[in-house]
Amino acid sequence: MGFSFRKSFKIGPFVISISKSGIGISTGIKGMRVGVDSKQRAYVSGGKGPIRYKEYLTGPKLKKKK
Repeated sequence: MGFSFRKSFKIGPFVISISKSGIGISTGIKGMRVGVDSKQRAYVSGGKGPIRYKEYLTGPKLKKKK
């Protein structure tokens, strides 16, 4: 098992997350967030306590077929 690193900073309504794989940013209200992760994938997440839901808005499955 390897080591991981992650640090978050809150600047106004934004949260900037720095990890080993890059920088991500998110915004939202308590229990609901919209953001872009360190791999430039947009997502929507929500939940309370240990129950969470996260859906990516961009990625291979959403590409248009010709």
